[in-house]
Amino acid sequence: MDVRQYLSRIGYHGDTSPTLDTLRVHQAHMLTVPFENLSIHCGEEIVLDLQLLYNKIVVKRRGGFCYENNGLFSWLLGQLGFNVKTLSAQVNNPEGFTPEKAHLINVVCIDGESWVTDVGFGCLFRTPIRLVPDREHPDVTGTYRLQQEGDTWFLQRKSKTQLDADNYEAAPGGIQKDDMVESGEWVVLYKFTLQEHKLQDFSEMCSWTQRGSPFFTGRPFCVLHLADGLVTYIGRKLITTRYCETHLTKTTTVLDSDKDILALLWDTFGIKVENHLTVKE
Repeated sequence: MDVRQYLSRIGYHGDTSPTLDTLRVHQAHMLTVPFENLSIHCGEEIVLDLQLLYNKIVVKRRGGFCYENNGLFSWLLGQLGFNVKTLSAQVNNPEGFTPEKAHLINVVCIDGESWVTDVGFGCLFRTPIRLVPDREHPDVTGTYRLQQEGDTWFLQRKSKTQLDADNYEAAPGGIQKDDMVESGEWVVLYKFTLQEHKLQDFSEMCSWTQRGSPFFTGRPFCVLHLADGLVTYIGRKLITTRYCETHLTKTTTVLDSDKDILALLWDTFGIKVENHLTVKE
């Protein structure tokens, strides 16, 4: 495992001292490493071993879900000299919060201040959020804040057009224009405490995610941030989102064949799957 190769993989060539400025590797990661579940739909077992994650994400230039992306990113931060803790988060779904360890995030301490980093949630903030309550954090993907109740922290995003991958349903072949004006209502994305965990603590939930999570087992998807938007493959659709000052546009393309999907994954995401990809409608 080579830090320099990892930094090259994410296109980061700046200073590597453990400073807030260097923590820009967070954004570099999100602009180059997809959030994806393709292994689940290729019959590939995901094991939380750092060497295996490194081989997949760095050497084979793949992506992964939270345990993979944030798990390996934590290793990188540690190698760069950051004081980093791995935490468990519970995602807010329509049915309520997911169980403990359903999501993995990292918190970095720099000069007495803590910052939340998360490169494994699909559409989320691109720069780390300072761990203080009620401070708004503007980002191209929305406005975020953290709130605290006792030992529990809540990550919130100001409500507007939903950007998450599972809710993309723009008209195929057309362009859908959505207003970017925020409603003012804050929506909880997930909650967490500052109890530290090890990567292996998430093994049981990682196994369940590959077999029992409807979100991850339903349809294959792959999400990558762009400088001015987001590109999302899901099922048999490609959705390209572009952010403008007052609105966003979503263009949907239908992928007619498995050959088209494989070509898309290579051309758009730089991914070549090694095993057969099973595509569910």
